Amino acid sequence: MFRSAPRATHRAPGRAVIDYRGLAAPVGRGVGGVAVIGAVSATAALAGGASATAQAPASPAAGTVRAAAPTVLPTTSSYTSVKLRQGARGAAVSYLQKQLNAQGASLKVDGVFGSATLRAVHAAQSSAGLRVDGVVGPLTWSALSQGATSGGSISAPSSQPKLRQGARGSAVKTLQASLNANGASLTVDGVFGARTMSAVRALQSSAGIGVDGVVGPKTWTALNNGTKITTGGGGGASTGTSIDGQAIINAARAQMGVRYKWGGSSPASGFDCSGLVYHAYNQAGMNLPRKTAKGYTFGGRIISQSEAQPGDLVAFTGNDYGHIGIYVGNGVIIDASGSRQQVVERSIWSAPHVFVTYR
Repeated sequence: MFRSAPRATHRAPGRAVIDYRGLAAPVGRGVGGVAVIGAVSATAALAGGASATAQAPASPAAGTVRAAAPTVLPTTSSYTSVKLRQGARGAAVSYLQKQLNAQGASLKVDGVFGSATLRAVHAAQSSAGLRVDGVVGPLTWSALSQGATSGGSISAPSSQPKLRQGARGSAVKTLQASLNANGASLTVDGVFGARTMSAVRALQSSAGIGVDGVVGPKTWTALNNGTKITTGGGGGASTGTSIDGQAIINAARAQMGVRYKWGGSSPASGFDCSGLVYHAYNQAGMNLPRKTAKGYTFGGRIISQSEAQPGDLVAFTGNDYGHIGIYVGNGVIIDASGSRQQVVERSIWSAPHVFVTYR
């Protein structure tokens, strides 16, 4: 039997004796029904619990829920030595896509560095003030890591403001980078100039939306959907054709007063708008096939007004690019006018229009 201190006394006389009955340690039954506790618990009690350390049991007791081990995710530092660019594949690309998604992108995490991932990288680099080249190296990895830590986000095209010629800033850089990813060849300088305007018009033509050079929701959506520029790409491409603009104008002026006839393409029969273009260009030595006004618009290269030269074309976008004329310069065209029923020289009116070149 263990002795304990008598009631109403501070302590029992003689050597201290520990009463183990009040310990919360697991108690088993030994031989003869005597309570048995672990040696570790006894030692802890003798030492006041200050220095004893109990060893965890080999397996949890029945009914005990073991805490799940935390998932260890890879960090950016695991990939800073891996340089990624379009065409890359693998785990590093999957991690890149997750990092981009954490900052506002909306990518399929498939480990394939395609055009959608490239656009998201361009946007991230632009937002971070880095060189927008689409190559993911140490600086881009660092920017992504800092963005994830600080809660930064990539400016998605759909959230960008309406942009037009003359705009400047990071949103224009994002626009230029996105245009480049879709086939343009622009300097990403944050300045919405004539070349950027030309690329925007070309993209709008390719997407089949209003060609006004103003970047609004529809244009951002076309960029985000990966619409490829097929009509010039911002002055980066040319038809490679040498044309004599003044000769074209002279050939068109020679037909002034000739009657309007739908489908006509000769002085004898009369001209419609596209027939006059066909006649004037061929008279000037350029072998241009017979097309509709829309066909001539998309067959050439859409440019800004500041780039237009005498002999280029002016296409009016109403009625699905239903009218076209020959640019004289200074806001004037020669066209076969359906309303005036003849070939005339007149100022460009306020209807939406684009400039087209075959140079």
